[in-house]
Amino acid sequence: MAKAATRAAKLRQKRGRPKLDVEYREPNGRASRAAEPADKLALETRARRLGLTVVQAKDQRAESYIGYLAILGPLDGISEAQYEAATQFLSLRSDWLMSKKAPNASVNNEAIGMPSAEISDAYIQWCADVDERYTDCRKAIQAAQGEHRSDNLWAALDLCIIQGQRFDHMIGGIRLVCNSLVKFFRC
Repeated sequence: MAKAATRAAKLRQKRGRPKLDVEYREPNGRASRAAEPADKLALETRARRLGLTVVQAKDQRAESYIGYLAILGPLDGISEAQYEAATQFLSLRSDWLMSKKAPNASVNNEAIGMPSAEISDAYIQWCADVDERYTDCRKAIQAAQGEHRSDNLWAALDLCIIQGQRFDHMIGGIRLVCNSLVKFFRC
């Protein structure tokens, strides 16, 4: 009986076309015939422009300025907790823009069902909750701005976190804003 089981296992291994051992594959899984990966030039350019290694440039966080600061770490950039708080703020801001039906609000693809013309009570409650949470978040940032009057935290929030522009002289302000966001989201 054991002999038949091993023979069946051997036959199962032999089924189908053997998979090629290639170094690079296309995004669809097909074996690539190229000598180098297709994104090699883009990764090398990103690494050179940001001053990162190619492995760090492959990280998805490198596409945004706050992600780049998170890759640098807490000594030169921001900590993981600060990065998570900044991304939570961006998500909250996106929800707030959707609740206000702003023209530049991104569509929530996680929503279930089809959009309808009628507005439900659950939607009205969600809008009120998001608006209250966003207002409380802005109050927390304003309290931090009152404590640190020499830094313009609102400019750091708008330019570096929301718009993703690179202003290296605002890293201190970014850290202070992210610290206030960490405190807010932990409560």
